[in-house]
Amino acid sequence: MLVSLAVAALFVAGIAVAGSALRDETTAKRAQPPTTTAPAPTTTTAPAPTTTTVPPTTIIQPPWAALPPVPGGVVGPGSQRPEVQAYEQRMADIHFDPGPVDGIYDQKTVYATQTLQKYGGAVPTGRITDADVFALNFFQFKPPMAATPEANRTEIDITGQTLTLYENYQPKLITTMSSGSGENYCYDTPRENPTSHVCEDANTPSGDFVFNEFRAGWDKSPLGQLYNPYYFNKGIAVHGYDSVPTTPASHGCVRIPMHIAEYFHTLVNRGDPVHVFGGKPANVTSSTPLTPSPQPPTVPDPIPPPGQPA
Repeated sequence: MLVSLAVAALFVAGIAVAGSALRDETTAKRAQPPTTTAPAPTTTTAPAPTTTTVPPTTIIQPPWAALPPVPGGVVGPGSQRPEVQAYEQRMADIHFDPGPVDGIYDQKTVYATQTLQKYGGAVPTGRITDADVFALNFFQFKPPMAATPEANRTEIDITGQTLTLYENYQPKLITTMSSGSGENYCYDTPRENPTSHVCEDANTPSGDFVFNEFRAGWDKSPLGQLYNPYYFNKGIAVHGYDSVPTTPASHGCVRIPMHIAEYFHTLVNRGDPVHVFGGKPANVTSSTPLTPSPQPPTVPDPIPPPGQPA
């Protein structure tokens, strides 16, 4: 028994010594400063800025406007008001060419107003109402009519009776026009020393053409006088005329207002495309050879008397 008690005492004493040593080691570890390893810096690369490039074929739309309301609900030819000048300036900004921006409602302003009304599908009265001011305030160009539009071209809309000229894919000029009336008419051809009498329908045919000949000033044709004509389909031309009705009225040509015909030829070049939409064929209904007019018999010169030179 004594031996057992002695062994037990020795065992407990060993445990106490071991525990004391363990506590000292733990305390020493706690006393040491913690070791901190800083994480490796991370490099953040900013994404490259993205540049949005608008295709050159995209039409740049005009900003909205805030025009004054129409005095009395309608203004027309003869009006001279600051509101008219504001309307003229807006029409000039969207390339309708109302003539001088002077607040005077003249025939040039009438043509520009008719252009606005035709372009939007309204009745072309040539007088400005609140509806027209709304159309001016929120005006947007139409998409091109050509399937594969060229940078510089002219599009002629027979249905809408408007002409749009593009430069670098952007509308440069929009104007009212008057195309072939569709009536049957006759003329002698060619222009010099005609040999045939031809009758055909006065239509402006659809198709893809190019400007090929410009004649400055008044050019006499078998059907009348054309001002500054630029021909694109045989005898069919874009030209100025004193009267440009809101409906088709020509023999097949494209009439435009005189003040626009003054400079139209400077906006286009020979070879520029011309696209005509909505036209009908110029059907030739008859062609008759012209019989040369009989020439009067020539009388020989008298024989001079003797002594005078022959």
